[in-house]
Amino acid sequence: MRYKLALFSILPILFLADGLSQTPAHVSVRHLISPTRYPALARQARIQGTVTATLRISAVGVVNEVVVAAQDPILVAHPILQSETQRTIRQWKFECQSCASGNSFEHTIKFTYRLEGDAAPYDDTKVIMNLPDEVTIIARPPVCDHCSPSQKKQ
Repeated sequence: MRYKLALFSILPILFLADGLSQTPAHVSVRHLISPTRYPALARQARIQGTVTATLRISAVGVVNEVVVAAQDPILVAHPILQSETQRTIRQWKFECQSCASGNSFEHTIKFTYRLEGDAAPYDDTKVIMNLPDEVTIIARPPVCDHCSPSQKKQ
C-alpha cells in the first residue's frame, strides 16, 4: 500500500518533468536574404498557395536539410513555389536560444504565396515577414495578353 501511495505522489512530478523537457524551441533568424519577387513563372501561371518548410539546422545555425510540402494538388503537380522556398531558406542562418549548446534543432516555417488585386503588367511584390514562423509573398496577377476581355478581368 505504501508503494502505491509513493508511486502516486511521484507521478505528478514525472509528468511535470516530461512537460518541461518538451518546451518549444525559441528560434530566431540570425541572417536572411529576403525574397524580393514573386517567382516569375509561378506568377505567369497564376500558381499560388502555402508551402510548409521543415528545417534541420546545425548547432551553428546553418540549414542542413529543408523538406518542403504542400497540400494543394496544383502545388504538388507544379513544384515551382516549393523550389523557390527551398532555395530561399538555404541561404538563411538561425539560432536557438532555448536549445542545448552544440545541438542541432528543427524548425518549421510557412511560406504563403498569394496573387491578389487587379492584373498588372509588372511585378509589384510585397513581402510580409512574421519571423521566425511565417512569410507571406503577395503580388498582383499578370495581365493576360491572349485572353478574351472577360478573362482579362479575372
